[in-house]
Amino acid sequence: MVTRPPVISAKRRVEIPQRLDEATLSAAIARRLGSPDALPAGFGAPGPVVWVDGADEVLVHLPLVRVALRDRLVAVSVDLETDQTGRETLVMPFSVGGLRDPAGLIAAAEALPRGDGLLVGRWGRILQEAVWSALLSVVDDYASRLKKLPFGFTASNGVLSLRAARPDELAALRTAVRAVMSQPAPEAQR
Repeated sequence: MVTRPPVISAKRRVEIPQRLDEATLSAAIARRLGSPDALPAGFGAPGPVVWVDGADEVLVHLPLVRVALRDRLVAVSVDLETDQTGRETLVMPFSVGGLRDPAGLIAAAEALPRGDGLLVGRWGRILQEAVWSALLSVVDDYASRLKKLPFGFTASNGVLSLRAARPDELAALRTAVRAVMSQPAPEAQR
């Protein structure tokens, strides 16, 4: 599978291609989990960052963000480190649409990431929300580059495919979905 490499704009933003492999998506998520001011120029990976919430701090190892893409699954792992726990990996699986059954911009996820209980209890929800936001930001950046609206993404083995549509295309899709949803269920038609 050959994917087009991302292009860095003058504002240090990465132009997102329609199809991302695991390494490209890992880098795109890592760049969005760090501070925009701390992003390196070019394709350099962001360094570790410290997240602060109240009196608590955690070191987020952005260079170690990893993504695994399988059929209808996006699994993201991020290494976090605190004085109390040392460095541990948290894993977040997101069930998304596949090539034959696109789901738009929604996913099913476990309540909390998998990993060290102390880290999950304190930072799990924050990390999971940040990673989900980063995924949505990837498709939003792709759509913005095309001057379209984000429409969704699908996962297959090793590839995340992004979807964008013009506003009139989305309106037609909404109308079609409403028409299908308003029909009686098959068992009720007997």
